[in-house]
Amino acid sequence: MSTSVTNSTTRFSRTFISYLAMAAFLFIFSRIYESLSYGEVSVFMHYMFCATLVGGILLLGLLQVKPNLSRMTYNLWNSGIATITAGCLFRGIINLSGRSTTLDQPYWYVGAGFLALSLITLFISDTRRTRQKLTA
Repeated sequence: MSTSVTNSTTRFSRTFISYLAMAAFLFIFSRIYESLSYGEVSVFMHYMFCATLVGGILLLGLLQVKPNLSRMTYNLWNSGIATITAGCLFRGIINLSGRSTTLDQPYWYVGAGFLALSLITLFISDTRRTRQKLTA
């Protein structure tokens, strides 16, 4: 088995375990937080784990299609998912306190920006590597 295959398998399994563990933690955390909120319910807090779960599934799909993602693509994707999850947490806490706010909007824009940059770097790193292989 080559080193490249071993590294991509290890990266896939680490990513799977990390995202699954984080989604489970967020699920449990949100249920406990809502149970202590005197009957208030927030959709953002209740489904906060979905951002991590869906983001992890999409990343795992990308890793299946292209096992050797660049580090920048991988980090930007993780940053985007973390920012969107933080936005859900922030909005959920505000909603559970009985108020509303628009201060969570930068989280959505920044998170979407990170995800878009991640997809852009996915294609940029492909063309750069292709050019290097052609010139070598």
